[in-house]
Amino acid sequence: MATGVAGVAGAGAAAAAGFGLFGYNRENFLYDSELRFERFNAGREFAIGQQEQFRADIKALSALTAKKNGIYAVVATLDMALCVALYCAGRLGLHGPAPPGWIMCLWLTNNAASFGFMAVAVMLATHAMLRSQAAATHLLTRKIRVPVPTLKQLNQARKFASEFEQQSWGDIFRVPYLSNNGAPKTDDKLGKSRARSASPAPRASRKASSWIREEFDTDHAGAVTATNVNNLPADVAPEHFRLYGQCQKEWVQYDVYARIAIFMGFMCYIQSLAYYGLGHINIELKAFWVAIATPLVIEVLHVLLLRFDIITARQRQRERLPHCQWCGPAAVVCAAIGMALDFRVKFDMTAIVVTWVFIFAAFILQLIYALRLLEIVLPDNVIGQYKAKEQIGDSWWPTDWNIPSTFAHVLYIVAPPTRLQPGQFDIVREVKEGAGPDPFADAGEPRGGGPSALPKDAGAQVQYLDSVFDWALSEQVFGSLSEESQQSVKEEFAAYSGAKRAGNESEAPKVFQSCIQNMESMIAFEGMEGGPPAAGYNSDSGGSGGMSSGSEDEEAQDYNWEGRQVTSKTEPKTASSTAKGMEPWRMVSSIQAVLCGAWVFLLMAMIVDVFCGDQAFVTGPHWSKPPMTRMSLPKHELGTPFGFPWYAGAKPFIPEQMSWHEEKREAMADVITGGRRLASIPTLVDHTSHLKSALHGLLDMIPSEAASAAAHALSVSWPGFFEPRLLACGPHGVAALTSRGVGAMLAPTPGHQQAQTFRLGGLGHLPPLLAASWQPSGASDDLLVVTHAGDLAACPGPRPPAGGIWACGSAAGAARLPVTDGSRLLAAAATWLRSHTGEPQLHVAFIDKAVPDLVALFALIGAGEGEAASWMPLGEVRVPDDHKASLAFMGDGELLITTAAGAVLRRRLRDGAIMADSTHSFGGSHSSLQWLGACGLHDAPEGSLAHLRLHRGEGSQVWRPEIMAAGLDALEAAGPLFQ
Repeated sequence: MATGVAGVAGAGAAAAAGFGLFGYNRENFLYDSELRFERFNAGREFAIGQQEQFRADIKALSALTAKKNGIYAVVATLDMALCVALYCAGRLGLHGPAPPGWIMCLWLTNNAASFGFMAVAVMLATHAMLRSQAAATHLLTRKIRVPVPTLKQLNQARKFASEFEQQSWGDIFRVPYLSNNGAPKTDDKLGKSRARSASPAPRASRKASSWIREEFDTDHAGAVTATNVNNLPADVAPEHFRLYGQCQKEWVQYDVYARIAIFMGFMCYIQSLAYYGLGHINIELKAFWVAIATPLVIEVLHVLLLRFDIITARQRQRERLPHCQWCGPAAVVCAAIGMALDFRVKFDMTAIVVTWVFIFAAFILQLIYALRLLEIVLPDNVIGQYKAKEQIGDSWWPTDWNIPSTFAHVLYIVAPPTRLQPGQFDIVREVKEGAGPDPFADAGEPRGGGPSALPKDAGAQVQYLDSVFDWALSEQVFGSLSEESQQSVKEEFAAYSGAKRAGNESEAPKVFQSCIQNMESMIAFEGMEGGPPAAGYNSDSGGSGGMSSGSEDEEAQDYNWEGRQVTSKTEPKTASSTAKGMEPWRMVSSIQAVLCGAWVFLLMAMIVDVFCGDQAFVTGPHWSKPPMTRMSLPKHELGTPFGFPWYAGAKPFIPEQMSWHEEKREAMADVITGGRRLASIPTLVDHTSHLKSALHGLLDMIPSEAASAAAHALSVSWPGFFEPRLLACGPHGVAALTSRGVGAMLAPTPGHQQAQTFRLGGLGHLPPLLAASWQPSGASDDLLVVTHAGDLAACPGPRPPAGGIWACGSAAGAARLPVTDGSRLLAAAATWLRSHTGEPQLHVAFIDKAVPDLVALFALIGAGEGEAASWMPLGEVRVPDDHKASLAFMGDGELLITTAAGAVLRRRLRDGAIMADSTHSFGGSHSSLQWLGACGLHDAPEGSLAHLRLHRGEGSQVWRPEIMAAGLDALEAAGPLFQ
């Protein structure tokens, strides 16, 4: 009885426990099923978001190419219009005789080349623009699709509650804590232990629940309807970049050479414009010096563009004319000299010979320049690639791009990446092929191919490559490939054969994989969409970026009207379908090669012109009779263009005849009165009187040897970072100051001395300083300073010790000169002078930028008398010249005006008397010398001045101050100026 009761109780307890375990595990199943469906949707949402980003990448890359080449086409079209304008509206010879034939050869030939290059640039840019847009549209509509899940995938991701009944008994009645809790730690080991396409590994005991294992196994194997594994490296770039990289090869050369063609066209047009200027200015405008200056200015632009576009430091392997691109600007210089000699007034045979020397030099330099440009536009695989160490930020492109590296920094090409960078992940690929390990831990290794799978995979690769090479090396297919692709096939077949003979199980699969990728890239580049016959192996992704695309292209199938497949096109396309047009580098280099031939032809033509004359084979266009119907002429007129039946000189000459006899005919032919009309020097009217007076004035400004010998530069040790702009002279010495108030004090003695530095304080709120001055009488140490805006400040004495700070503030009675707000002063001076009453009165002189040729003089009245002080004008003084001027007060009320051109003018304020009107030799303003100002020395001989200037040595960028003064010996004999 007791045993039965215990059994019933035990059965009841077991049943209760079973019901409890059943309910507990069923709730877990339902909860996990809900999370699984949410996780599936979240993964697809992330994949769709990333695929939208990938589609935006394609749009951005194609938009860059389209916009860039659109600009190229517009610019090239405008340049073609300019070339036509030079041919038509700008043609020479309308208002007078035509220029010499040799200058027109240089001009019109370059103009024709520019027109040709720009026309090619328009064609190439249009092709690249439309081809990139078409490729982007094809990829976006056929390949890079959004991975929207199908209803079947959604149904398979969903779990019904009744499916719990299909689980194993161990999962239905799993006891918590005593068996696996159903939460695996990680899936890395599982991902690395087998290929993605392999079946899930046998499940060991004490694993997670079956529905959890099923979910993770599905993740590792790929999507519910995953595509086949392609064995690409784990860190390979996303599929859209790989597809775009294959398509980009179709137009990248057109894009690059459109830019190069524009460069070549501009180079020819700029040279054409320079030669046109030589002809137009000499013939139409009759301006000798302008004809030389204008082309040289244009050639500066030519040099800058050559320097900007061409990387001169990149010399490729087989270049023969390095740095010869500078012969182009040199040719224009020779042509300018030739035109100047050709149009000289006096006839001279020596000048004619020298003229022809410069003409031939121009043509030879033009030929060398054209050959150099032909050399640099050739692609690297033709002329030899420049090999340099890779550096971060340098230009880079795939090695199979057939473009020149000499234009690397102006090509503006964005190549798609080939590898994922750390921190980047391809969720779209993980959704398609299954979640794998960290792509950067297995960088470069085939994804999913473990060591145990290598031999079997290598066999499939060998079988596939055998069929690919048999197909590619067949006579029909190999003959239809481009030269570049034929060379690529040969190289890949050699690498494949070597790997097969070596039999290295670890290295051979990598070589096979590389051959497969390169061959498939070649097939895509040649446009052979059918490809080789199927061989049971495929390294491609097997589908597009979307989840619903098939593994074969629609164009490779034949369908009946019901949509059922009938046949498959596996045979290779014929040669006519894969034939390509002329490569862009051949188009650009062909025009340049023809241009080189044209220069050779014109060189030989110039040799003929030396013996026959410039226009010996043509007749003037304004005579009605063609050359073959003219009357016979005397021997000395054969070949002349005027075609009249009378002898030369029988009637008065018309301008056309005179032009031909003076400029066009053979230099040795003497038909007019036995010689050249300008062969002798005529008697000239003396028009040189003004020139002589001007020269005498210049000579008077040159200082004599005695004056130069008396001038010395003070030997001073200046402080560092010191470039003074202001100079002040007083009884206490000479002070040089910067525009921000850093000063140095020194004595005007010939011996070496150390400058005593000081700084002006309290001026930080004011604009930069323009002038500084002491009182000429030396009654106090007060220093007056004036800013560029007209502010006046005073620094009361005594002077600070060496290295000290001199406190400054607004000047007593007036904080500003009598100038309007916003005025800008060019020079100024201020000091206290005694008035007629004997009281000190503030006087100022300044030059306003609005009136740069006048010095304004003002005095401050009413200061210190309890009244509002006001400025009273005293008058104006004209600046001696239009160079930089300096103002200073010296002596007993004298105004000193000095200029950089060498003028020195001293006027007494009391009556305006001229105290001195002379010159100095310390001025100048050029690349190595800047004259800044002057002031009058105290206790020195009459008229002794100190000049401040900056100078720098040859090849140096450091400006150093220098104070020049005369009469230092007398100053030294008088003793020190201050203790």
